[in-house]
Amino acid sequence: MRALLLLALSFACAAVAAQPILHLETEDDPPHNMLREGKVVGSSTEKLQEAFKRAGIALTVELVPWARAYDYALRAHGYCVYSTARTTEREALFDWIGPIDSMDWVMYGRATSSNPPSSLADVKDSLIGGYNQDVITVWLQAHHYNVDPVTSDANNPQKLRMQRIDLWASSKPRATALLKGTAHDIVPLFTFGHTDLYLACHAGTPPDLIRALNAALDEMRRDGSFERIDAAYP
Repeated sequence: MRALLLLALSFACAAVAAQPILHLETEDDPPHNMLREGKVVGSSTEKLQEAFKRAGIALTVELVPWARAYDYALRAHGYCVYSTARTTEREALFDWIGPIDSMDWVMYGRATSSNPPSSLADVKDSLIGGYNQDVITVWLQAHHYNVDPVTSDANNPQKLRMQRIDLWASSKPRATALLKGTAHDIVPLFTFGHTDLYLACHAGTPPDLIRALNAALDEMRRDGSFERIDAAYP
């Protein structure tokens, strides 16, 4: 009897050890992902947690600076990063799950500007505040715009107010959250891009996990779960 019990425990431990698990890395980027009362929450976070639950896959979630989160997923097996813009340059670097959300790229300026730009053609000589390793910053730099990146996008509104930068390029959801409750001295000038957001996993993640999570997200779109979660993060 004791031998049978030990054998049963051995099989149970093996089953637990064999359960698939992915480690999710993210940044403070409301309303998609953010830290509140010691917990990582947000619309993208909740969608992924529900998808993992439906797919029967375990996960851990850690909030770190974006450059570190991106590097983990790029280099370490079993790691993923969100909410990640899926671009041509990044396509072959990761295995993709989603989309889980989307974002517009917006140029912001001071409300007191007498002749604000209305397109990218007007900002070639401007110093633009950006966020380190963010897709918007990477794109602007690749197209030879003058970008001054910082490690936290939350620093850019004050830099703009102090005229240390001429403009600020950010995603509409993030900028809206960062400017909430502040004076209306910073305003959106024009939209110059759009990307869908994904969970980007280390290349070589088991295909069955990718398929199961994408199927769970498809089901959530059909049954209204996406709309319900988004409504909680206006």
